[in-house]
Amino acid sequence: MRSDSHYYVPPPSSYPIAINLGLFILTLGFVLRLSALASGIIPMLAGVAAILYGVFGWLGKIICENESGKYQPWEDRSFRIGMAYFIFSEIAFFGSFLLALMYVRAFSLPELASMDPHFTLWPDFKGGWPSGGPKSQAFTPLGAWGLPAVNAILILASSVSLMWARKGLSAANRGQMVAGLAIALALGVAFLLQQAMEYRHAAELGITLASGVYGTNFYMLTGVHGVHMLVGIIMLGVLLLRAFHGHFKPESHVGLDIVAWYWNFAVVVPGLLVFIYFYWL
Repeated sequence: MRSDSHYYVPPPSSYPIAINLGLFILTLGFVLRLSALASGIIPMLAGVAAILYGVFGWLGKIICENESGKYQPWEDRSFRIGMAYFIFSEIAFFGSFLLALMYVRAFSLPELASMDPHFTLWPDFKGGWPSGGPKSQAFTPLGAWGLPAVNAILILASSVSLMWARKGLSAANRGQMVAGLAIALALGVAFLLQQAMEYRHAAELGITLASGVYGTNFYMLTGVHGVHMLVGIIMLGVLLLRAFHGHFKPESHVGLDIVAWYWNFAVVVPGLLVFIYFYWL
């Protein structure tokens, strides 16, 4: 039963330590993989395992605490405020990458192109975007109206389906809520599969991390966005399981709300900005 006389303080937990340790090991394995100093596959897999253990264990503990009636309305507000701060930090994080791309396109490339004609980064260098790189490392830039456009449609549709699920909850229509969450989850998984296909296509076009500013921006922006998409998919999967078990009610649904915020502001909006400014314009 809920008690209105106290603010629930959870006991110490090892799950945050597991997540941070997993992130460190995963990053270490990724660096080893890129540097070819040693095989980074084993550390990367170990890091992913530690992260999954921490995430699912922590989520399970919070869900059990919530279902046992330990959280008060002000604790629900704390969750909302915490997610709002997190989303703000993610917007700033992703925005820094977009601003770096804008700086390169609006200032760096035109400035380099306007310098002394005897100075060039490579023969036949032009300051336009996208730059094809020197002939020795030539690649073909990705067009907007292929896989990138399909991915943009997928994340837009996932946002609509998630809002439809939220509307079903407000109307006490559990079937609509479950269907909307399932559709959003399926569209998110489809996006990641499409992203993998896009990476394969990019490799066929010669786009690598060594492909100058175009290649580094491509993998940085799409990679960071893909990680956020993966986190969102895990969240949607947890929501779908909880919806099947009847955890959400019109008067109690903070988990659904904060995941919808994350999905729309940390996944959908950045994804559309990448499509518009990196691929299209």
